Amino acid sequence: MTHLKGVDHTAILVRDLAGAESTYRRLGFKTTPIGRHDNTGTANHCVMFADDFFELFGILTPTEFNRPWAAAVAEREGLWAACFTSADINATYAGFKGAGFNPTQPKDFSRPVELAGGAQQARFTLTYLEPDAVEGIRLFACIHHTPELVWRPEYLGHPNAATAISHLTIAVDDPVAAASAYGRVTGTTPVVRPGGMDVPGPRATIRLITSAQAATDYAGDPVLDYKRPVPIGFGFKVSDRRATQAALDANGVPFRTLENGGIRVASAYACGVALDFA
Repeated sequence: MTHLKGVDHTAILVRDLAGAESTYRRLGFKTTPIGRHDNTGTANHCVMFADDFFELFGILTPTEFNRPWAAAVAEREGLWAACFTSADINATYAGFKGAGFNPTQPKDFSRPVELAGGAQQARFTLTYLEPDAVEGIRLFACIHHTPELVWRPEYLGHPNAATAISHLTIAVDDPVAAASAYGRVTGTTPVVRPGGMDVPGPRATIRLITSAQAATDYAGDPVLDYKRPVPIGFGFKVSDRRATQAALDANGVPFRTLENGGIRVASAYACGVALDFA
């Protein structure tokens, strides 16, 4: 048992953090002020929802610690990692070990959060699965010790009406085999979906699709040019699809309407990540 409560956040690895923040504001998201991570040479801007979030993650100063991220972003920008919320980080670590993985020892991290009364330190503890634990993205788990500093009311309420992360989509050669590994991480049972498998969760679902399905669903998107396994993108629940369209139209962001009525923005307009709003 890994004591996971669902997807906590996803990480988009970007080459130009300030430029990426501008891009995501243009997409209709409200971003947090920059957060510089202690002793890692990295920083982020977050996009917060009520129960989860995603981060734009960039390297400010090359260090030995951030070398894997530097190598990854040199190849491509895009969805790089997903983090699960842990109810008990030490139990999660033990659960990962029991499931046959080789996680890192839980390690404490912090970053400053600028508030009206001055900066405070947001504190959390992480454990990472090994890079090849699952196909397509890096997985890790965290526990927040100061959630009140991360989930601030002033960061909620996005012009594009997005309210939560609904799913992650990854193209793999063998969705059944890939889903088995993801299921061992989450402790859930994968289910068949058209062109692949779903790994359900109490929050976001992980969608694993074949290259043929990806070529159909994301025809013409440059994300298909990268070798598999490749994280294609993720989706959002929205409270008002008309508001989503209005926000994109107002900022001149191209999009297409899907057969199910959802809205898709190609990866070329979102730092290597295809975005769905539904």
